[in-house]
Amino acid sequence: MKKFFTILGGMGTLATESYVRLLDKRTPITKDQDYLDYIVVNHATIPDRTDWILDHSKPDPFPALLEDVKQQSQLKPEFFALICNTAHYSYDRLQAATDIPILNMLQETVNAIAKIKPDAKRVGLLGTYGTLTTGIYDHYITDAGYTLVKPTQELRDLTEDLIYNDIKQKGHSDDAKYHCLIKRMSTEMHCDIVILGCTELSFAEEMSPETEYPVADSQSIIVDKSLELGLKLQKGKQLNDD
Repeated sequence: MKKFFTILGGMGTLATESYVRLLDKRTPITKDQDYLDYIVVNHATIPDRTDWILDHSKPDPFPALLEDVKQQSQLKPEFFALICNTAHYSYDRLQAATDIPILNMLQETVNAIAKIKPDAKRVGLLGTYGTLTTGIYDHYITDAGYTLVKPTQELRDLTEDLIYNDIKQKGHSDDAKYHCLIKRMSTEMHCDIVILGCTELSFAEEMSPETEYPVADSQSIIVDKSLELGLKLQKGKQLNDD
């Protein structure tokens, strides 16, 4: 297979399935051959990123991520889609290990805010303890001229409950809990838009889309970027072509 891309997933599997569903659903098709060529790496046994970030005595996910990048680089994909926000803690080290571009989910998400909510000033961020503690999103948001709003400890705990207890452990989302989080970030924290900075939150959004308050869904945004680049490959264009 030539002119394909590789999806670095499995963090978690339901979120990876959500990415693939959205990608295929948004691909303009009239026949089987219109779908994009890609490889899905569902590396479900990669150690939890947040566990290691918060406690370095826990298993480090980086060696497994690096192994995937090196293995897949030998197949020469045109680009990688790393579909885990917290894994972007290691983005620079992973990109340094390959000449193949890795899409930056965090940068793409912040870039998309101008289109989703052009008048946004206060940008809320929901994500794992790992994402919030490391501040991996922070400079992208502030460099773009926005005011970053992080959740209170109560909202962080509710987010973690939805991500880990409902989605990762039980295998399904809690729609009421998800929409409550968005509403409280928007009304209590006065956010103009809320970034879904975890692909489990993106899974929750796919299962029950938020219709009242604006969100910047990191996974949906990286799906659109993957589709844009994948269609260029399909048409025989270079990825940097306008």
